[in-house]
Formats: sequence, structure tokens, C-alpha cells
Amino acid sequence: MSHTMQERLDMINGSTGGRTLSRLLRLAACLLLIAMVLPLASCGDTEPPPAFSDEQQQTMQAMVEAAMTQQGVPGAVVGVWVPGQGEWIAALGEADIETGRAIAGDDKARIASNTKTFTATLILLLADEGLLDLDDPLQKYIQDVPYGNEITIRQLLNMTAGIYSFSEDETFLEEFTADPLMEMTPQESLDIALSHPPDFPPGQGWHYSDTNYEILGIIVEQVSGATIEEEMERRIIAPLGLTSTSFPTTPDMPEGHASGYVLGDDGLLEDYTRVSPSVPWAGGAMISNLEDLRVWAKALATGELLSDEMHREQLDWVDIPELENVEGKYGLGIMSLEGFQGHNGAIFGYNSTVMYLPEADATIVAIANKSTNSSQESMLIFIGLAKLLFPERFPAL
Repeated sequence: MSHTMQERLDMINGSTGGRTLSRLLRLAACLLLIAMVLPLASCGDTEPPPAFSDEQQQTMQAMVEAAMTQQGVPGAVVGVWVPGQGEWIAALGEADIETGRAIAGDDKARIASNTKTFTATLILLLADEGLLDLDDPLQKYIQDVPYGNEITIRQLLNMTAGIYSFSEDETFLEEFTADPLMEMTPQESLDIALSHPPDFPPGQGWHYSDTNYEILGIIVEQVSGATIEEEMERRIIAPLGLTSTSFPTTPDMPEGHASGYVLGDDGLLEDYTRVSPSVPWAGGAMISNLEDLRVWAKALATGELLSDEMHREQLDWVDIPELENVEGKYGLGIMSLEGFQGHNGAIFGYNSTVMYLPEADATIVAIANKSTNSSQESMLIFIGLAKLLFPERFPAL
């Protein structure tokens, strides 16, 4: 309201009629302001958001389908979200090769080692609360581990602890492949790992170890006094509203899932949908879907649940020397590939790659319902999409 309008109102405020007129004039001024604003709001509401062109969408779909064909993937769910460019979601192929049911965009799948990002976040949340310190020695929580007085929680998180990965033990792999429903305790996983010498002294190398995250799961339960599935629900799943995400305690998949497949020795796909979660446990047991992983990708990489200090700790990178032709780094339960931050994972029947690019606020998620003992199926899809949308990334591939 202008100064002139206010002066005029003051002049007639001395009588009842004046007060009425004053109220009417104030109302008229408000209505005029609303009338001026509404068309602008209406125009903003009806303006369509940026969208990928038909050609871009066709190129992305052709690339995903080519990767699926190359890797023999029955079904895949893929999502791309790039502010200012567009969003693209595709559900391609079959969720169930027996019934021929098409895979759906909201189908759930096992997310394997993407679970590590959740477990690491639990550890960081407990550190935020002062319930543990990232530089605590392992010996404080678990006894009789070689170098236990030197290995720290930080080194367990960033894969520099040097503890052998139980999942690389040949006898274990044979048994788990033959019986994916086998039960295993975290201590049994640790026992397998400790039957092998350390990969290197603490802090003097880098090697991916599933054992590290079994140990971190044990620490979560010791410090919190609750089960890891309870802590996941209370500290991460519920606060972020991840309605399709869970930490299962049985081999059964929840309703609305894609079946998972492994290529058998005879060249045919075998159903590995039911897998014991007690084996991968804190390093790989969780289940989720595309939309929840979209939310999680950004929450993870931006440290949404963490203090600023703990987020800086999370992104304290070490080089991944095992990668070729890709700039790869590993933080505290989070990976960086050419600047994309997130993780990937593979387990019998499923594999997934979940990545967020901070500079562009962009998210790419790929889920496939077939897996070898790697996540190459979804990783190929992710890299292909990343190169299409951000050509400067992965220049050596």
C-alpha cells in the first residue's frame, strides 16, 4: 500500500462510515493485489516442467535395451532426474519369465551392497550422537581380530582396514550358490574372514570387504541396544518416508516385487528370488524400489540426515586403485565415480546402481533382475546414461 493511500485512509477514519470505508478500501487494495498476483501464479502452475525430447528419450531407451540384451537381463527399471533437462522413467522387460508379467516401475528388488550406504549412515548418526567415535579401535567392540587395536571404525567404513572379505572365500561361495537359503550369523562370516590372513596392514591399502560391514552391523547393535533392522527403520527409513524399503529377516520378498535370476551352467536363467538375508546382512540384505532409491540417492550424497561435520567426514575420499579408466574414490560408505556419488550392489538375482551428481542435482538409478557376482548389468546402464547426459564424464570409456 502506498504512502498516499495510507494518508487518505487516515483522513476518514474518524467516523463509523469512515471506518467502514477504510475497511472496504483496505479490502479493495488486497483484492487488487491478489488479482495482480493470481494470473502470475496461474501461469506458473500451468507451465510444463522441462522434459527430455522424444529423440533423447528414444536414445536412452535404445541404450538401456542394448545393455539388457548384451547382459541377458529379463527386466530393468531405470530412472533419470535432471533439473532443467527432464525426467525419464522406464520399466523394460519382464518381472517374471515364467508368467511373462511385465516389470513395473514400482517393483521392489534386493539392493545388495547399496545396503552399505544405509549401514554407514547408521554409524555416522551414532557418531553424531556421541555414542561412538570414528577413530575408535575395533578392539573396543570385537576381540581377537588381527590388528584389532589399530583398525578403526573409519577404516572399516572406507575399506582400508585390510580385513579379508568373507564373500571371496571359495568354499563359502560354493555353499551359498548351492543353497541361497542357508543361514549364517555375523560371527560365522567373521570367522571365515579370519581364517585368511589380512590383505594388508590397516591403512596401507584399499580392498572392498564385505566383512567390514558385518562388523559395522555388530557395532550398530552393540551401541544402540537394538537390532539393525529396528535402527534402519527408526533412523533412516521412517524419517525419509521410504515406504518400499526394508531390512528383511526372512528370504521372502514383499508383495509387488520382481523375480531375480542367475544364469545357470546350462545357459538358462535360474530363479534366485528367495535368498537368505542373514548372509549379506549389514552389507547387502536390504530391499527397495526405484522411487525410494531416488530419494535415498540425494539424501545420502547431500548428508540430509547428518550434521555438517559428519557429512564432511562422510565425503573424506580415498582413491580406489583397483579401477581402470575411471576416476574412482571411496568415502565412508559412499563411492564417487567421475563425480557421481552413491553406490552399486549385486546379489543372487538382482543388481542396482544408485548415483547422484551434486553439481547438477541429477540422479540416475538402474535396477536389473539378473545378476552375476557383480553389478555390471546396472553399472553398464548407469555409465551409458551418464555419458549421454553428461558427455564430459567417463571420457576414457
